[in-house]
Amino acid sequence: MSLEDKKRPVIGITMGDVNGVGPQVILKALEDERIFKHCQIVVFGSESVVQFYKKTLPNIKTNFHVLQKQSEFKLHAKLPTLIECADKPVEVNMGVSNEFSGSLSLRFINDALFFLQQNKIDILVTGPVNKAFITTNPPFSGHTEYLAQKANTKDTLMIMNADALRVAMVTQHIPLEDVSKTLTTQLIYEKIKLFNQSLTMDFGCQRPKIAILALNPHGGENGKIGKDEIEKISPAIKKAEDEKIIVQGPFSADSFFGSAKFPNFDGILAMYHDQALIPFKYISGWDGVNFTANLPYVRTSPDHGVALDIVGTDAVDSNSMHNAITNALDIYHMRARQKSMRENPLPKINLKNLERN
Repeated sequence: MSLEDKKRPVIGITMGDVNGVGPQVILKALEDERIFKHCQIVVFGSESVVQFYKKTLPNIKTNFHVLQKQSEFKLHAKLPTLIECADKPVEVNMGVSNEFSGSLSLRFINDALFFLQQNKIDILVTGPVNKAFITTNPPFSGHTEYLAQKANTKDTLMIMNADALRVAMVTQHIPLEDVSKTLTTQLIYEKIKLFNQSLTMDFGCQRPKIAILALNPHGGENGKIGKDEIEKISPAIKKAEDEKIIVQGPFSADSFFGSAKFPNFDGILAMYHDQALIPFKYISGWDGVNFTANLPYVRTSPDHGVALDIVGTDAVDSNSMHNAITNALDIYHMRARQKSMRENPLPKINLKNLERN
């Protein structure tokens, strides 16, 4: 690997469910050669899957430098590298997830995590998987929870990002009926702190301004239709304000985005998954990115699922995967700059020693 190559971060991309849109969006995104000026790409998947999709979709011309997992890790100067993770050629059945494609997608993730531990890759971008066919203990509820478990990190935050719109959530992949009883003042407060930290360290927002959404309709109407705002959310906001975090709310969720208040904030913290994701996906379309804050490495993914109904068609859009790659690079470099600034701060000036002109 040349000195110039070492300066470029190495991004590992997991292929996701081979029967979903993951392979297709990766192949389409990597057709943009500008990406390789800023990073090197390592895809964790199967060469047979790549060849299947290139044959099925002849407009895709992306070529790979193929390596076996046990081979010497030597990246190609101009081509993305494909790490062969399958034991034998994979039979692709577009649009139909199954136990085999689920187990294979988990293998891609675990192999990428091993390469992260070996410092062979710097960044992780995950392709969409079908959670119903991934078997783990504890049960696989999503990339965010699984990666946090593997990193032994309890406090993570799912942040959906599209340009200046950043929406995070206090609770993630849990049933709606469990949201209220899961919410506590301490949990909301911890998520506010984590969001504030990530907006600063990962996105470069100086003194970020955070909006907090209410849980109940109309913000609970002073306790008439729910007391979560009074008993949990407002006290959490007060605790954050006491620590000089700029935070406002709770805002009634039904009118917050419709009244166009959201551009006034660096981040918006929702109480549950769909409260965040429905307006975010409506506003961002295919351009959104899922980022996991507080992992020891940068991890992003497209903000869509396996999309089994459109695999192999022209309706598949690779913008979200492309943005997941470029956003990951931006966050990686921002973290490095923020770390450097904190390790080498400017010396404080003693104002008493300054003479007036």
